Amino acid sequence: MSLFKMPTLHRIGGHVSTEGGVLAALDNAQRIGANTIQIFGANPVQWRANVPDPAIAKQFREEAHARGIEPVFLHAPYLINLASEKGNLAAMSRSLLEKHLEIANALGALGVIFHIGSRGERPQKEAERMVVDALDAILGRVANGTLIIENTAGAGHLVGATLEEIGLILLALNNQRVGVCIDTAHAFASGILVDFSPRGIDAFAAALDHHIGLRRLWAIHLNDSKAPAGSNKDRHENIGYGLIGKEALKRFVTHPAFQNIPLILEVPGFDNAGPDKKNIDMVKSFFEKNN
Repeated sequence: MSLFKMPTLHRIGGHVSTEGGVLAALDNAQRIGANTIQIFGANPVQWRANVPDPAIAKQFREEAHARGIEPVFLHAPYLINLASEKGNLAAMSRSLLEKHLEIANALGALGVIFHIGSRGERPQKEAERMVVDALDAILGRVANGTLIIENTAGAGHLVGATLEEIGLILLALNNQRVGVCIDTAHAFASGILVDFSPRGIDAFAAALDHHIGLRRLWAIHLNDSKAPAGSNKDRHENIGYGLIGKEALKRFVTHPAFQNIPLILEVPGFDNAGPDKKNIDMVKSFFEKNN
């Protein structure tokens, strides 16, 4: 991984709440035993976003480092649609993603994970060009920080369901400040990763390297799936309780291509309050020699 040198300790965490302020996310992380986190930089269903107060941002950076909670990722709002047929929506999406990149920089986050959005009835190639232009403009206006494209479950006309689609966007953009996050539940539901046998994972790693490059994989959203393979439905489940299964996910994250990538859980939790210690501990056990 080119942007984050992985220490010996595996980075395993989840999406945590910032209710009560961004500093509360660090307490929430420690409560579930996470040493890496993902947070929303602002309300995920609002178009308004503000860069945190410099003093608060500095305290967050220092405390995250002191507590060993790194890297930190931001997840962009679900409202964003860089491929929208509606010009005003596309423009608002560019502005909001740009603002979240500024927020990520202020908080010392590794990058902003985002969904590209739906192209509607727009031709695929035209949508890809539009996305490339949007990302190029954002990166041109914000000097630092990275953007991280997340694969989708493939419903409707969502862009970014396949490795090929994401790879073509990265190729056209030609900017090393853009990487990729693979969501295992999305990959399963979209049909690009349904075989979790050693041979199947080898094949997926090879395809990822061919179309995108393994060095561009900066995060993994580790989720089991309630939805069947190829269903195009985005339904996350607790680790080992879905249709992918515990052993399959263990084989995936301990594969040489993926074993040093930060793992972010976005599971419902056993108390339906989001990623929890039980899920985190289960994933930690994957890396124990006697398990």
